Amino acid sequence: MGLVEITRRLAEFAACTPPSLISDDARTHARRAMLDTLGVALAGSREDVAKKVAELACAQGGIEEATLLGRPGKLPAAEAALVNGTAAHSLDYDDVQANMRGHPSVPLLPAVLALGEKFGASGRDVLDAFVIGFEIECKLGRAIGGPHYALGWHATSTLGTLGAAAACSRLLRLDAAQTQTALGIAASLASGVRQNFGTMTKPLHTGWAARNGVVAAALAAGGLTADARALEGENGFLRAMSGGAEIDAAAAVRDLGEPWEIISPGIAVKLYPCCYATHRAIDAAVAIRGASGAAIADAERVEVVVTPGTLSPLIRRLPETGLEAKFSMQYCVAAALIDGDVCFGTFGEAAVARAEVRRLMACVEVSEAGPQGQFPIEGSATVILYTADAVKHSRTVETPRGDPRNPLTWEQLLTKFRDCAGLALPEERIERAVELIERWDELPDVRETAAALSG
Repeated sequence: MGLVEITRRLAEFAACTPPSLISDDARTHARRAMLDTLGVALAGSREDVAKKVAELACAQGGIEEATLLGRPGKLPAAEAALVNGTAAHSLDYDDVQANMRGHPSVPLLPAVLALGEKFGASGRDVLDAFVIGFEIECKLGRAIGGPHYALGWHATSTLGTLGAAAACSRLLRLDAAQTQTALGIAASLASGVRQNFGTMTKPLHTGWAARNGVVAAALAAGGLTADARALEGENGFLRAMSGGAEIDAAAAVRDLGEPWEIISPGIAVKLYPCCYATHRAIDAAVAIRGASGAAIADAERVEVVVTPGTLSPLIRRLPETGLEAKFSMQYCVAAALIDGDVCFGTFGEAAVARAEVRRLMACVEVSEAGPQGQFPIEGSATVILYTADAVKHSRTVETPRGDPRNPLTWEQLLTKFRDCAGLALPEERIERAVELIERWDELPDVRETAAALSG
């Protein structure tokens, strides 16, 4: 794997980067990501998968260290990270990042929030740990992402485990050697396969990544050992997780913080609670629905053409459940054409079973064409609807709303947060949480924010 000491250099970056080098712009982007992630976690706390994980964790009990988002009670920090991390990904409504090829915030925030609450960390310290963990998981994605994803690994949980371990090490103020050990431990804890997309196990991936990040840092702090070259060694994470493919391992430590990954390429925020690979096509289908109206009922064929690589996570062609439907281009486009929107209700079991949706879904033909984009951010989607009387309706979308190049305003993020949080919290608690999140980096202790978010 070469002579670059990747594990050591990432550890030194996590442990030794002074707060003065973390830009205000990076912190602003982190606060935006936190607002979005907390919102989807609150909404997700009502999903069956989140309930099942919470029931198991609560049955095991333990020291009450950290809040369960949208639920009553507290658990040990690692178990709270597990529950909250699962909830945050249960709707597939959380942010994505190009270099990571996954969802950067959901493994990180549940981990640092749980540890921050346990130790009474300041808002600024939690923000900085989040930025550091974000940088490391995305830089690792830059090094390994394509071959890693192609082998079937779910980068959100594999790279997310390493990012969470780095973030937790930073928050615990571990030195570089201890952080290096934490990364080594995390390298052996990281897992998650894409075959489980469309099942309850996919959101479990992120909960487990958050939990393992907490555990790896805590074990390193307690003196557990790991190999110093666990990432770059001959039998290390990077080689094992890329299948021995040719990768640019040095990219993992190249230009750390210059610019910060959270700023460039930045984060894509979702406006639809399903796989981001469907979002351009959904936008196009919604636009056709708005322009053509009643013509949808006369649809005879729908053609969807997307950038190469877009379809790799969309493994459910004709879904039978709401979870499967989140990973079906055919279903998402059909639902958008019929309903003129895609929302929480789109993925209810009754919605998926509708006869008109099943009919139109069977008419959707999907293909890839054109130049390769940087998955999952870059690319385009063209949707063409053909009616029985030979009328054609077409729309192409390249930059969906929420894309880093077409970002949501703070007010639009607040609207999404309030809509999500309203499923779990009363209005006065939501507004208190908003007030605290807006001044997150000024908070002397994050415990008040955690309390506002409990059920």
